[in-house]
Amino acid sequence: MRSARHKMLHLLAGRPLLQHALDLVHAAGATSIVVVLGHQADQVRRVLPESIDSVIQEPPLGTGHAVQAAAERIQRSGAQRLLVHLGDVPLVRPGSLQRLIATQLGPQAPVALLSARLSDPHGYGRVIRAADGTVACMVEEVDATPEQRQVDEIWSGSMLFWTPWLWQQLPNLPRSAKGEYYLPELVNLATAAGLRVHAVLAEDETEVQGVNDRQQLAAAEAVVRRRILDSLMLSGVTIVDPNTTYIESQVHIEPDVTIQPGCHLRGSTRIARGSEIGPNTLLLDSDIGADCRVWFSVLEGAVVGARVRIGPFSHLRPGAVIEDDVTLGNYAEVKASRIGAGTQMHHFAYMGDADIGERVNVAAGTITVNYSSETDSKSRTVVEDDASLGSDTLLVAPVHVGAGAMTGAGAVVTHDVPSGEVWLGAPARPHRRRRGYPPAAAADP
Repeated sequence: MRSARHKMLHLLAGRPLLQHALDLVHAAGATSIVVVLGHQADQVRRVLPESIDSVIQEPPLGTGHAVQAAAERIQRSGAQRLLVHLGDVPLVRPGSLQRLIATQLGPQAPVALLSARLSDPHGYGRVIRAADGTVACMVEEVDATPEQRQVDEIWSGSMLFWTPWLWQQLPNLPRSAKGEYYLPELVNLATAAGLRVHAVLAEDETEVQGVNDRQQLAAAEAVVRRRILDSLMLSGVTIVDPNTTYIESQVHIEPDVTIQPGCHLRGSTRIARGSEIGPNTLLLDSDIGADCRVWFSVLEGAVVGARVRIGPFSHLRPGAVIEDDVTLGNYAEVKASRIGAGTQMHHFAYMGDADIGERVNVAAGTITVNYSSETDSKSRTVVEDDASLGSDTLLVAPVHVGAGAMTGAGAVVTHDVPSGEVWLGAPARPHRRRRGYPPAAAADP
C-alpha cells in the first residue's frame, strides 16, 4: 500500500478492511476468532475488539505458517472445524462462506475450499478437479501444464478444515522455493493420501478480488459500492444516477427516499421515508426525518426532524438539532444548536451554541457571536418562541431574547431583550413594544 498505515486499516466503504473480515466470519457463523498479525501488529491490535484474540506470526513465512503460528491458541478451543480466511479478501459474501461451512468434513474428507471461476485466471494457482467433482490437486501457475493453465477455477483464500487431521498434517507442510509454507499444500497432502477435498464455488468472480495496493482497493470499493446501491434500490430507494452516488455500508435508508446525483452518504447516517437528498449533498453521521429536502449542502453529526427544507449551500455541523417544519436556506450554518419547529432561516445566517425557539424568523446576516477571544470560551444564546431577528443582527452571547421580541436591522444585542419588546441600534436599546403584543405588565405578570 506504500503507507504508514497497516493495509488492514485502510477504509473500504467507510470501514477498515479488518472490520469487513471480522463481520464476514461472524456472519458466516464463527464463534471464536483468532487474528494472525505480522507487520505493524501494534496498529492493528489497537483497533481490534477486546473479544478478538490475536497472535503474532514472526517471521511471516506464508499462509500455512500463519496457521502454524495460531495452532496452539486455536487448539485450546477444542473446535472440530476451523475456517481460515485471508483478511485482504474483503468481497466474499457471507452466503458463500456459509455454504462452505455447511460442507460435511471428517476423517475421509478433511478439507473444503471456497473457489471461483475467473474470466482471466492469469497469475493465480488453479484448482484441478477429479471426475467426481472433488478436488484432485491445487497447482501454482508456474508449475501448471499448458492444459492445467486452461482451467479457470482458482482458490478464493478461504478454507475449512477438520482439525483432528489438520493438527497432524500441519507440521508436514513442505517449504517452497521461497522458503515459505503455503496453505494450499494441505489440499495436496490430503489428495495424495487418497482423501476427499470438496470445493464450493463462490457466486461470482468479484468475491475473490484481493486488496494488495491502492488500485485494488479502489476496484474493491467499486464492487462494494454497487452492491450497496443495488440492495437499496431493491428495497425501494430511488437512486437517480448510481454512477455518481456514494453510500457507505452503515447508512440506513427507508423506502421511498430519492437520492439525486452527486451525493455522498457516510457513517451512521439514517434517512426516513419520503425524503429527497441532493443533488450534490454530503451527509455524515446524520439523522434525516421523513419528507425532508436537503440539496447542495453538508450535514455532519446533525439531527433533522420531519418536513425540513435545507439548502442550497447550507452547512450543519456536529450538534445541530433541527426540529420539524424548519427552513434553512442558502448559506445557513448551524453548529451545536437547536432550531425550534417552524423557524425560518432563509439565508446568510450563523447559529452557533444557541437554542432557537419555535416559529422564529432569522433574517439575512444574523449571527450568534458565541466566542470570546479574551477568555477562549464559548457562550450560549437563547431566543424564545415567535421572536423575529432583523437583518444583520449580532447576538453577543451570553444573551437571551424573550418570546415575541424583535430586533431591528443591524442591531448588536449585548443585553437580554424582554419578551415583546423591539430593540434597535448598536448596541441595541429598547425602542417600543411590538405591535399587537400585550403590554409588558400583561406579558410578564
